[in-house]
Amino acid sequence: MSDQHGPVGHHPGRSHVTLQAMRSNVRPGSFPLLLVAAVLFYVLNGLAVDLPANAIVGRVAVACAGLYVLSASRTTLWLGVLVVAVSITFEARLWALDPWVRRVLQDGMVIGFLLWVLVVVLREVFRPRTSERDAVVGALCGFLLILMVFVRVHGLIEALHPDSYRTDGPPLSERSDAMVVAGFQYFSTITLTTVGFGDIVPVTPAARLVTGLEGMVGQLYLAVVIATLVGRVAARRA
Repeated sequence: MSDQHGPVGHHPGRSHVTLQAMRSNVRPGSFPLLLVAAVLFYVLNGLAVDLPANAIVGRVAVACAGLYVLSASRTTLWLGVLVVAVSITFEARLWALDPWVRRVLQDGMVIGFLLWVLVVVLREVFRPRTSERDAVVGALCGFLLILMVFVRVHGLIEALHPDSYRTDGPPLSERSDAMVVAGFQYFSTITLTTVGFGDIVPVTPAARLVTGLEGMVGQLYLAVVIATLVGRVAARRA
């Protein structure tokens, strides 16, 4: 009897098999999901519609896609869940903290989470065994993640030091949160791509420093990623 029931007792359950199958395809197979979520978030922010549902949908989509990318490792998955959960408590204002302290902690955790996902994505992009299609999708995800990070950083600087950025029309400090996010998303896009129309201008040292770093990151990212992808294609076709 023991011989008959022994293999059954050690047979993995259906949920375990499903989890293992998901983990085996999470990197880089989850990159299209992350790309769709990031584009959705970008569009909702760019529309600047001052509705809480828009921000919630975009943030939840990016958070879920980011956790899926991190879920290949149980440790990183649970750490990611913890970071997202604590960030949500800050968003819901469940902590009796000074508004500036809460803003710094919340933005710091979100920036850290996005950078964490970015490292995981770029690690797969630069691996030789990653296919060209997955590498290209991952590179696009990386670009949007960098953009999200700088949007948060610019917003944090403006919140801590109002009028750090001059723009046409009313000052950013007098605009709604949705309009400020849309403005900084636009500003980060033209800065990261080094277009620089000049309609939003950083005026404080911190704002200028971050803007300069963003411009350099945009140049280096495009140069390194494009060179890597072109070299990989050339090596595989040789």
